[in-house]
Amino acid sequence: MSTPAVAARGGLSHSGAMTILVQDLNQWKGAAVTDVTDQKIGTLASVYVDAATDEWLFAAVETGVLGFKKVVMVPLDQAAVGRHDIRVAFPKETVKASPEFGTDEELGPDDEPRLYAHYGMAYSPADTPSGRRLARR
Repeated sequence: MSTPAVAARGGLSHSGAMTILVQDLNQWKGAAVTDVTDQKIGTLASVYVDAATDEWLFAAVETGVLGFKKVVMVPLDQAAVGRHDIRVAFPKETVKASPEFGTDEELGPDDEPRLYAHYGMAYSPADTPSGRRLARR
């Protein structure tokens, strides 16, 4: 599996795009996350990586208003970095309808298959002692 490219705002392609490393993407915590039409979804709370390879896969996005905040997950494949935000390749409605979690809640092993299924992605447990594919960074 290859690390998905996070492109500069000029494009969303895998080839020739500037790749952002996990440690760089973590510096974007608190930045706005927008959908394919630049509608704000929420703010970047954390990044989830593949537990076996350490390649980043999902963004945890905090949504809602004070007192009613939740976290939704969105794949980072084909995400694009702008000046002050990260644009993901999914409509806001799709992201908001994904499985949601409390702001301090960890993903459990049963949550991972539901999350992958929501986005139509193939899922198989990782070859790790826990079988978990995703780890928060």
